[in-house]
Amino acid sequence: MKIKLGIIGSTETVERVKDILTEFEEKIEPFIYCYKHKQETLTILKECQEKVDVLLFTGQVPFAIAKKENMIYKPFVFIPRTGTSVYRVFWQMNVEGIDYKKISFDTLEKENIQEAIKDLDIPIEKFYVKSYPGDIDYNDLVKYHYKLWKEEKVNAVATCLGETYRNLKKLGIPAYRLYPTRPLIREYITKAIYKGNVERIKATQIALQIVKTKNKSRSISSEYEFLKLKNKLEEGLISYTQDNFGSIFPFGRDEYLIFTTRGAIDAHCQEFNIPHFIHPEQNIDIELASGIGFGNTIHEAEVNARIALDYAIKEDSNCCYIMDEKSVLSGPIYEKDSSPLSYDLIVEDEEIQKIAKEIQISPTYVCKMKSIFNKIGRNTIEAEELGNYLGISVRSARRILKQIVDAKYGKNIAQESRTGMGRPRNIYEITF
Repeated sequence: MKIKLGIIGSTETVERVKDILTEFEEKIEPFIYCYKHKQETLTILKECQEKVDVLLFTGQVPFAIAKKENMIYKPFVFIPRTGTSVYRVFWQMNVEGIDYKKISFDTLEKENIQEAIKDLDIPIEKFYVKSYPGDIDYNDLVKYHYKLWKEEKVNAVATCLGETYRNLKKLGIPAYRLYPTRPLIREYITKAIYKGNVERIKATQIALQIVKTKNKSRSISSEYEFLKLKNKLEEGLISYTQDNFGSIFPFGRDEYLIFTTRGAIDAHCQEFNIPHFIHPEQNIDIELASGIGFGNTIHEAEVNARIALDYAIKEDSNCCYIMDEKSVLSGPIYEKDSSPLSYDLIVEDEEIQKIAKEIQISPTYVCKMKSIFNKIGRNTIEAEELGNYLGISVRSARRILKQIVDAKYGKNIAQESRTGMGRPRNIYEITF
């Protein structure tokens, strides 16, 4: 079965990708999505993700916008302007007789340019780089490059953005476009196919969902009332299980085990929608916690589901947590407006372990905080917000932030005044 590949980018870069697609026609079914303006990326994502297996962003711009808005939930790759893309620009300047000893770039990482300079043994005197965070205006980049050129700090400009390139050319500046080259396009289409195949294998994994009622503290006037409540709940759970092509088994007085596959249940992992199957008109006043575990065996899936359930039980609202075979925990997932955190419970990354040791907090907390910053789209935070995300007191959050600052992984950058009583809130910038 062919991988359904959604290709998102500007018309110019998508056309370059289309030239290569014939080489992969036996492996992929392409879905082409071109935008005229970068902000159309968000509309495209809403439309295409239900249709495709993998996303291929043709450049940094659409990928940065989608990532910032936290709208990507399918496997993805994006084609960077590294290696041959940079070599091509230097070769083009050389052919045209342009002095490229002083040059400015945008969007690329400084390390990628340094590597190309070293590989090509180019006698660069000075180069400048402007990063692209995803929300910068095309014209801001034009102003950046134009100022350097006007001050004679650069002789040429290399940009990844078509609109910036065209505006620079209108100003008479020697500007060059960093396009994805054919080898890069092939490499990242191949990576997209690999990711698609991995997802298909994962889709056959065992998934076990445990659903638990949390109404123990509530008094139920009679056994008959309890049985009526339970029957209505089970009716909804049967419909939910049927929708997930699974099998359901009662376990004790207040738990239900639902067995299915990861591929079947993945569609329901964006929100905790079991309450939707228990019709509101039935007026069922019941609190639910759920844990979903993925694994290659039933035992592994159940162990992971139990860990996830323990986290869900601690929450005040109906919610679900998910634990996968790599010990990545995601949650809490609520009935609506869910944007769960995902982080490692078992951390093997040596860099994260080093950071955690120096700050004197657990590696899991470091991973969780990284997930928080990814979710909110910034690395600045204050104690109350951090405490809410970590589920700890404001006092404990202040202590953690102080430890981060003391370990040189953050700094206090501002104070936000409150109206009325109380101390002003300190805003911290975290750098790990």
